[in-house]
Amino acid sequence: MPDNCIPAPPKFLVGTDNFKKFLLQSNIFVDKSLFIKNVIEDSGDVILITRPRRWGKSINMDMLRYFLEIEVDEHGNRLESKNCINSKFFCGGELDLGLKSGAKKVLPPLKISKYEDIIENYQGEYPVINISFKEVKGESYDEIMNGVKEQITKLFLNSSFLKKYLEPNNNTLATVEKNRLSRYYDGTPNLEDIKVSLKFLSELFSKHFHRNSYILIDEYDTPINTAYINFGDKPEFKTVTNLFSGIFSCALKGNEFLEKGVITGILRIAKANIFSGINNISECCLLDKKFSKSYGFTQEEVDELISHLPYPNLSEDIKKWYNGYTYGGEVVYNPWSVMQCLANEGAIDAYWIDSGGTGLIDKVLLDDNIQDDLQELLLGNGLVKELYKQVSFLDIETNYDIFYSLLVFAGYLNAVIANDDIEDLRYLLTIPNNEVKDIYMRRIIKWVSLKLNIVRSSDYENFILLLAEQKIDHFKQKFSEYLLNSTSYHDLIKEKDYHNLLGGMMASLVKKYIVKSNKESGLGRFDHLLVPRVGKNWPNNDTGIVLEYKISNNRDDLAKLASDGLIQIDSKNYSAIFKNYYHIKKIMKISMAFCGKELEMNYKVDNVKI
Repeated sequence: MPDNCIPAPPKFLVGTDNFKKFLLQSNIFVDKSLFIKNVIEDSGDVILITRPRRWGKSINMDMLRYFLEIEVDEHGNRLESKNCINSKFFCGGELDLGLKSGAKKVLPPLKISKYEDIIENYQGEYPVINISFKEVKGESYDEIMNGVKEQITKLFLNSSFLKKYLEPNNNTLATVEKNRLSRYYDGTPNLEDIKVSLKFLSELFSKHFHRNSYILIDEYDTPINTAYINFGDKPEFKTVTNLFSGIFSCALKGNEFLEKGVITGILRIAKANIFSGINNISECCLLDKKFSKSYGFTQEEVDELISHLPYPNLSEDIKKWYNGYTYGGEVVYNPWSVMQCLANEGAIDAYWIDSGGTGLIDKVLLDDNIQDDLQELLLGNGLVKELYKQVSFLDIETNYDIFYSLLVFAGYLNAVIANDDIEDLRYLLTIPNNEVKDIYMRRIIKWVSLKLNIVRSSDYENFILLLAEQKIDHFKQKFSEYLLNSTSYHDLIKEKDYHNLLGGMMASLVKKYIVKSNKESGLGRFDHLLVPRVGKNWPNNDTGIVLEYKISNNRDDLAKLASDGLIQIDSKNYSAIFKNYYHIKKIMKISMAFCGKELEMNYKVDNVKI
C-alpha cells in the first residue's frame, strides 16, 4: 500500500437486532456475551430486565437465542455437531458468508467461551421461544390484537416441523390440541388460543425435544405504552392489559414446560396485573447492579472502539454528548448514539431522539405541571426526587413524581442516590449529556410554541432573538400579539404560570446565555437573569439581561407595576451578580407586568459600575 494511502476504517453494522448478521458484517463490536452467563446463573425462574429504548435489549435477546437454541433441520431433527454453526458465533471459527465468491470469515471467540461448563451444558441444548412485541402498536384494540396474532402465527410458522403432529396417524396430540395447532398455522387463533400460545408451544417443544423451553419476550411493554397513549383510562386500556396479562401468566406462571423466562422492556408497569402471581421473578432495572455491564458502553469499551477508527480526537466530544448515565454503579454511554456517531465518520449529532418510540415521553415533557422542573434541569440544576421502580400509568394524573421515574427509566434523566435513608431513599436527577439536553430544549420550545400558537419554528426563533438583539419594543409587540391571540386565559392566573412561560422562552437562548432563574442577587431574588457566554461572537455579547415579572388583577395597574418592577431591580440591586463577569459592560433591565393576556413593559440599559 502506498505511504500516502489511509487504510479504510473497519466495517461495523449499526441498527440491527439480528445477532448473526451483526457478527458476520462487523469487524469491530462490543462483546456483551457475558450477559448469557448472567441469565443462566440468575436465581429467578423469570427475569425482567428494563432499559431505555435502543440500549441493546433486542440484540442481547437474539444473542441469547442463538446461544441456547437447538439447531434442527426442516424436519425438526437435531443437527449433527459438525453441521451446527451457532457454536462458532461464541467459540470462534470459520464461517461461509454465503456469497457467490465463496468468501469466508473467521470469527474470534467471545468472552462467554472461557466458561467451558456453560458452553458444554447450555450452548445449543434448549428449545427457545423468542417473541418480540416491539412492532405491536395500534390506535384501537383490534389493531393491537391483530399485531399480537401476527407475532404468534410467525412463531408457529418458524417451527413448521410441528405440523407432523397434525397428521391423522400421529396420536401425540389430542383432537382438541390438533385443532388448536391448526388454527395457529392457519392464522386464525381465537382469544383463548392467543393467551395460551406460548405455554402451548413450550408443551409441544417438550414433547418434541424432551426438554423444557427458554421463553424470551422482548419489548413486552410497547403495546401497553401505546395503549396508554391512545386510550388513557378508557376501558380499552384495561382490555389490552388483560390480554397481555393472560399471555404472560399462562407462559410464565406454573408452566411445567418452562426452563426459564427472560422479559425485556422499558418500564415495570404496576397496577395492571401484567405479572400477577408469577412466582420467583427477578426484576432488574437500571438502578440495580445486576446486568449493569450488559447494557450501554463503558469508558473502556468506547476507548477500544475508537482505537480502531481514524478519529483520535473524538473521545471528549463523545463523552460530552453520549456519556453520563450511572446504571447500577457503572458510568456508561448510550450505545445507539455512539455507534451511529462512529458510523457517520465521527459526526456529533442527536441520533437517539430520531430513533423512534418517544410518544409516551412527549406526553410527559409537554405536561404543564412539570415545566418549572424541566427548566431547572435544562439550566444545569438537579432535582431530588423519590423514584418508583414500578410505574403506574393510572396514578400519573395524581402523582407527578411518577413522571420523573418514567424519565429516568426511559433514559432521559440520570439518577444517583442522594441520601442513605433506606426507608426514604431519594435520588439526585440530572440531564446526563448534551444529546439529552438538546431533547429537553426542543420539547420545552415545543411547549411554549403550543402555548403561544406559534406554528413555524422560524417564527419562534425570530421572536426570541428579538430579546437577545435587544429590540425590546418589537419583542413587546410580538409577545402581546401571541398572548392575545393564542394563550388560554385559564393558563395564566398565577405568577408561576408566567414565570414558567418566560422560562420556557429562555430555553432557546441557553447556547448564547447562561440562564439563571429565581436566584439571590443583591438584596433579593430576580425572576430571570441572562449572562452572555464568553467567547460567543455576536452583537450585544457584552450586555447582561435581568428580568422582573409583576402580576395584577386590574389592567389599569399594569403601567405602574411595570415601572415599579424596574425600580425594584435597582433598589434590590439584582444586577450585582454581573460584577462577577468581567466581559459584561452593560445591563439591560426589563420589567414585565401581566394581567391575564395583557402585557405592559418597561426597560432601560445601564452601564456596569466598577
